[in-house]
Amino acid sequence: MKSTKKYFSVIRSLFIVALLSGISSISLAQKEVLYEQYLQNPMAINPAFTGIREDFNMLVTLRRRWFSIPNSPITQTFAMDGSVADGKIGLGLQALNDRMSAFFTTGVYGSAAYHWDATVAWKVSVGLQGGINVLPVYDFGSNTFQNRALGSLGAGLWVHSDQVYLGISKPELFTQRYGSTQSQFDYRKPLYITAGLTLEPDESIKLIPSVLIVQEKNQKLRLDAGARGWYNEKVGVGVFYRMARINYVQLSGEVQVSGNIRVGYVYNSKAIETTIVSQNNNPISLHEILLKFTPNPSRFHIN
Repeated sequence: MKSTKKYFSVIRSLFIVALLSGISSISLAQKEVLYEQYLQNPMAINPAFTGIREDFNMLVTLRRRWFSIPNSPITQTFAMDGSVADGKIGLGLQALNDRMSAFFTTGVYGSAAYHWDATVAWKVSVGLQGGINVLPVYDFGSNTFQNRALGSLGAGLWVHSDQVYLGISKPELFTQRYGSTQSQFDYRKPLYITAGLTLEPDESIKLIPSVLIVQEKNQKLRLDAGARGWYNEKVGVGVFYRMARINYVQLSGEVQVSGNIRVGYVYNSKAIETTIVSQNNNPISLHEILLKFTPNPSRFHIN
């Protein structure tokens, strides 16, 4: 009898450890899901981008994986930004609702940026972002998951001309630990460096090659490389390869339906959540649908 109780105790402990490992990955990836949308929403990784376009913009995305298990991951994100004071100050807001399996995580972030002309051709922007991440934490006392709210503070720099841009940012500046007394996890603090340029081989064609480097303590250096292209400012396509702990290809297509409405589709051959979901659950690809609305556009915007 004692051996049976001991056996079940061991099994219970192993189950909790495995579950906590999954929740750790979920929590750590919670904001990473938002980061992955930086091509369509650069403000996701760099608050200095807030208000750069000057026009008021809204972006809604729905991100989902389809495979034959209940509660397949789904994420809704919302972002909006604009500028005041003759374009010198940008203000933005982002929200995230991420459902992973049976667990929910959310985040709300506000950002502000200051823009000025460094030279006739170059502009410089600095930005700050603050908000709240709500993460699930397992409580051993009640054997339940409880939400834990953590503050978030980030900063960024963005330098650009009409053809070239360079950005550097840390969406999370401070070291934080969260969890229960029995299990603690570290808050991730990635450093993002991104650069790109706009080429116009023809009046009707715009090509935007770009790279992203992500450096993080005790993590493999990540590199994204690829390009997006627009034809007649009506149809856009993109191809990117992302190399990190998960290597995958991202394909995108966008259509400028009217002057102020854009719809798009993004396909990822793998998802960042792959590490916490069994590889036997196929397919492991991920799909995103996006809708962008600009009430009164002054010009065409690539992002």
